[in-house]
Amino acid sequence: MLDSFKEEIAKMLSEASGVPADDILPTIEPGKIGDLSSKLAFVLAKEKKENPAKIAADIAKALKPSASFSKIEAVGPYINFYLSDGAYAAILDDALSKKEKLGKGKKKKGKTIIEFPSVNPNKPWHIGHLRNALLGDSVARILEFDGYEVERMDYINDLGLQVAQSVWGFLNFDSNPSGKFDTWLGHQYVGIAKRFEEDKDVVEGVRDVVKALEEGEEGKEGSNEIAKAGRALAERCVLAQYETAFDFGVYHDVVFFESDLIKTIFQEGISFLKQNKNVVLSKQGKNAGCWVVELGEEFEKEFGKMENPDKVLMRSDGTAVYTGKDIIFHLWKFGKLEGGFKFAPFILQPNGKDVFKISKSGKKMDFGNCSRAINVIGVEQKYPQRVIVEVLRRMGLEKEASSLHHLSYERVGLPDAQFSGRKGTWVGYTADELLSEAISRVKDKIKPDFSESEKEAVAKMVGAAAIRFSFLRTTSEKRITFKWDEALNMEGDSGPYLQYAYVRTQGILGKTEDKPGIESRSFNDSEKRLIKQMMLFPEAVAKSSKELSPHHIAQYSLDLAADFSGFYNASPVLVAEDPKVRKTRLAIVLATSIVLKNSLSLIGIECPKKM
Repeated sequence: MLDSFKEEIAKMLSEASGVPADDILPTIEPGKIGDLSSKLAFVLAKEKKENPAKIAADIAKALKPSASFSKIEAVGPYINFYLSDGAYAAILDDALSKKEKLGKGKKKKGKTIIEFPSVNPNKPWHIGHLRNALLGDSVARILEFDGYEVERMDYINDLGLQVAQSVWGFLNFDSNPSGKFDTWLGHQYVGIAKRFEEDKDVVEGVRDVVKALEEGEEGKEGSNEIAKAGRALAERCVLAQYETAFDFGVYHDVVFFESDLIKTIFQEGISFLKQNKNVVLSKQGKNAGCWVVELGEEFEKEFGKMENPDKVLMRSDGTAVYTGKDIIFHLWKFGKLEGGFKFAPFILQPNGKDVFKISKSGKKMDFGNCSRAINVIGVEQKYPQRVIVEVLRRMGLEKEASSLHHLSYERVGLPDAQFSGRKGTWVGYTADELLSEAISRVKDKIKPDFSESEKEAVAKMVGAAAIRFSFLRTTSEKRITFKWDEALNMEGDSGPYLQYAYVRTQGILGKTEDKPGIESRSFNDSEKRLIKQMMLFPEAVAKSSKELSPHHIAQYSLDLAADFSGFYNASPVLVAEDPKVRKTRLAIVLATSIVLKNSLSLIGIECPKKM
């Protein structure tokens, strides 16, 4: 409806000013005085060299109220449009008829790959990883709702030093896990990492494991057994991590293990890079024998003077460095490398969909070949992510470079808590422990008339919502300090508060046999304010989609809930004497429940039936 009203205004203003309607549309937005407002007078003032307030007044005088707008007036340089009661009824009808499709965008061309959270497979998710996962999941939900085809991807580095330390520890130190596997493995890793710093024999043993992992399961005898054990360990850890993901409603489409790529696209990618004129073989200095890209002066303007502007992609022994591997994987994402992969199910998720992994016995599937790639990675990775973009650009892949986005996020913690995987300071601050604490705190607030099974279900739903909203209500560029009293605040600015607002709508609707219907065509201020807020939902979706920012949806949900509370207090529903008013207000309540549920679903918050 918002777009429809904007188009109507643009047409009216075009007829009055002679400016094309398409040029007027960008000047129209929700108004602070009127319901909608146009800044057209500013545009015309620059051309005509006249006072914008006078221009606005002259145009407003030439406009007449319509079926959609009861009043049109100029206030200063702004032309303000006030919605009619008929327009409010149309907005309400639109929400009631479209239901879960309200705000859904038109189908867009191309595919977007979102890679998240890509946690090393030797530890549980701590709350920093959780912020990554919730951000990636919510952006995927929003983009999908806005009409994009989205592929949720997880990239697992099962060949790095950290994993090698865990594999060595499992094979030589402790192979008797207890409890949740990723948590047990994380504790073990902390001990092995400490040994690695102090014991030369451990260092030598871990180095051998690193080599065996890179040689893979088809390597020489002995090493191949280590590689098989390493892969089994990594998969077992990821499966345990996914238990955490499912508890928070986070799902994926495909998972890539680096060990599957080392002999396939990495080799294909190295050949691809060597054929590009901007990737050159260094013949002297410390990079002699390495294949490099010279970033040059332009790059130094952004990150400062560099000791060596040459970025090594491949070592002199022919293997790709970390950045080289990243670039090669992105070449595959954008369809520049064949790969020739086959895929098989890895795990069936609670949403009924499989996560797939590469498998020789699988089948070919339509993964990769995207038009846009989004990497959800911490802000500290700004430089290496920027390098990937610049290298793609230097290789002549301008379209791909401009379509690769680093969705960065700042750190998250509890008061006075910092996290390090190697030092084990995540212990006590895992995502699992955070949810367990949330469930415990919510249970203490649940009324006695709930059964134990209901308590458990509601506590988990509300606890997850409290955490999700706390992580997503803040723009990703800002640090978060998680506080329980704010997360579980039932009186505002929290996930549970929003869930309660939804439950409140259901409670009202469930207390009457009257059917909601738009039978009154006269709306008071509290009704208008709430209905107008519903009209703004598609705009919030579009803004969140464009900026890859779930916090806009979080704030919209709060605004909607606040306007519903104002409506509830000012406009009695069930005790309204006029049957037409009562049914219309029931329609407003039903429409609110639809929009609120749609909004919360985009940030992964479920709506319970009762609280």
